[in-house]
Amino acid sequence: MPSLELAKRFDWDTFVRRYWNQRPVLFKGTGASPFTPEDVFEAAAGATRRYLSRSYAADSRPDVAFTIDRLRQLHVRDWLPRTSDGSLDGYDARLAARLGERRYALIVSSLHASSFRLWSRERDFFSELWRRVGIPQTGAITTLFHGTYEHSPVGVHLDRFTTFLFALRGRKRMRFWRKRPWRADVSTILDYQPYLKSSFVAEVEPGDILYWPSTYYHVGESVGAGVASSVNVGIPITEHRTIYSVDDLLRGMIDETSLADQEWEQTRLARVAATPLVRGALTGVGVLSAALPRALTEAVEAFRDVSEPREARRHIQATWLERLTAGGFEPVPEPGRTRRLKDAHHVRADPRFPILFERDGTRRWLCAANGHALRGAGGGRAVDTFFQRLNSGRAMRVAALLRPFRVSHSTAHDPDVIAASREGMHSLLEKLHTFRAITFTP
Repeated sequence: MPSLELAKRFDWDTFVRRYWNQRPVLFKGTGASPFTPEDVFEAAAGATRRYLSRSYAADSRPDVAFTIDRLRQLHVRDWLPRTSDGSLDGYDARLAARLGERRYALIVSSLHASSFRLWSRERDFFSELWRRVGIPQTGAITTLFHGTYEHSPVGVHLDRFTTFLFALRGRKRMRFWRKRPWRADVSTILDYQPYLKSSFVAEVEPGDILYWPSTYYHVGESVGAGVASSVNVGIPITEHRTIYSVDDLLRGMIDETSLADQEWEQTRLARVAATPLVRGALTGVGVLSAALPRALTEAVEAFRDVSEPREARRHIQATWLERLTAGGFEPVPEPGRTRRLKDAHHVRADPRFPILFERDGTRRWLCAANGHALRGAGGGRAVDTFFQRLNSGRAMRVAALLRPFRVSHSTAHDPDVIAASREGMHSLLEKLHTFRAITFTP
């Protein structure tokens, strides 16, 4: 019977050599986890705000799910974490007062999208793995599992992700099978008691890191009646083909599991608005009209526009820079508030995660930071020097950074393209600050 290997020291070189895509391992109390209960609560409360501010199609899969005694709740507003709870403990106390002995599960996917602090620490931690095995082109996922549930709501299953589990609170048991233990033609099972003998388990406590490859069937179980919290990071290995990214390249970077109405309205193909109902499609003798319906004509024209070689190349270039600076975790947190930047301020970028800069033709250029890209034009070599100085990691005075650029008196330019003038580069610095790519001090 397979067994679980234990380790007391977390080291990326050893991990990649001994365990990556090979076998499960439990790292006990190493202190290496990038997640804290405080950051996770902040992200969970942010996910609640994100969820409640959006509208979702009836058949979509939003980022937040809540179950009571294995039954998924359709109306979840009252069951989700709130900032007013103060902490995970406060959240648990509020639910306990209402649910009593009933078991519940809170599942938040794309957790990293709701907290920059959590996202940045996670990106920092996994950047060392990406340097050794490569960055996931289609992005890793971050999921919070929290509650008193008896076992994973989906039962025993197989993921397409190789997975890290970071234990935060309480105790949890993960049960594994090297191969599928049942013969029935189903992908998951809830009643797995007959197959316990062929399984092996890992019991995790706060501070532990558990890893298993995508080839292992598994289920999460509670230990005792207390509340357990863990964060799973899944890295796509199998059945996550690059063709899935074509949608990204055409429409922009959208979370495929939770396409909200507001997001669709901002995509590049949203101009296709003709009704799908076609009048007069059939002639009197039952022959289809030779004229293409308006909806299909609009769709073809919109696709032709976004796939025009020069435009498509620019969009793909921007998307790739966004993906690189996202550090393997998309969607990234939304930009923060704009703050007025003064010439006397000093700005500093993090050289570990530099602002990427790339030219797009002779006059046009692109820059990207923390999963967000900006387009610019003009400036010549002064723009190259501007980004080199920013990425040095030294504190730079705004006035000194902007000195090589001229004051522009022209207002006629593309609002989506930053002009390499003094005003334009000042605006760029403010945008980079909303992306949290630079900090500034008086």
